[in-house]
Amino acid sequence: MHSFKKIKSNLLLFLFVLITTFCLSSCENQESSNLIDLTLSLNSAAKTNFSKDISPSENELTVYKFKINGIGPNGETFEKETSSQSTTLSGLVKGKWEISVIGYNENDEAIVNGSGTYYLFNSKSVVDITLEYLTGQGDFSIDVYWNKDQADPLKTGVLTTYYKLENNEFIPYDVDDDVEYFEGEGHAIISSSFDAGNYILAVKLFSGPTELSGFAEQLRILANHTTVGSNTFVIGDTQLDYGINFYCNTHLPIVGVITASPEVIVEDQEITLTFTPTSLPDGYTADQIKYRWYLEGSQIDGETSNILSIMPEKGEHRYDLFAYIDGISGTLGSTKILVTCE
Repeated sequence: MHSFKKIKSNLLLFLFVLITTFCLSSCENQESSNLIDLTLSLNSAAKTNFSKDISPSENELTVYKFKINGIGPNGETFEKETSSQSTTLSGLVKGKWEISVIGYNENDEAIVNGSGTYYLFNSKSVVDITLEYLTGQGDFSIDVYWNKDQADPLKTGVLTTYYKLENNEFIPYDVDDDVEYFEGEGHAIISSSFDAGNYILAVKLFSGPTELSGFAEQLRILANHTTVGSNTFVIGDTQLDYGINFYCNTHLPIVGVITASPEVIVEDQEITLTFTPTSLPDGYTADQIKYRWYLEGSQIDGETSNILSIMPEKGEHRYDLFAYIDGISGTLGSTKILVTCE
């Protein structure tokens, strides 16, 4: 089976179904002028996963085959399944057609669909059908790990907070999730079911009332699909260097670099992290990018620009940065910094 090329940042997957016509021998007294040629263009919203998030695999996000159905003006019907980039249907009668398309991934799971009503009268007609992700409910199951010797197993707790991407803004999202602990193993599983879409998941690790660590990840949920992933809490890591690297593999690429000043971090000294975009999709400007900064899994209030000025306390800290644009694309960078005495 030929697989379709996966779709990246705001680049549409165009599949062309050329429907040519001919008059069958059973079409008595019917002239070829009563039939039409239709070019059907399928624009799929399917795209590959973000570079640093919890998301279905690339194969699960890639369309591998389409099922096409049509109902004609006199009740004519056709069904077509294809995994190639073009196919031919014959004898399409002029008039109103109801056409629907479903795209399936490699696991035969429906992930995108689209439909429309089209009045086809010209001998050569062209219609576009945009395929969007299916709406509905999806599941997720995320494993989190930590050093069991750095937390009291009888007092360990995991706190989760969710934000959903809507209208280019991440807004609080209430969901009932379940956390299953494996006592003494430094391991828990977070799971739940909620609406398909893009989310930020912020997770904190506690030992009694003391916060030990935290992280933030982007989370993508597909309808009728279970998203799985994992992450590890870092408690008192001794990493010495720091930096933020952005790797973007979305269908609206945001590419840039982070600079830090000063390069040597000491206690009671301010440090500034600056993200500078170097490549944006056509038609967008840098001022349209939105940002969210997190410190150990907690959003830093008021920090919504590409510049973060901080006065970190002594010790190691993790910062996460989300950059997103147009409500459908984002990328995530993270850094750990170690603050020492002079």
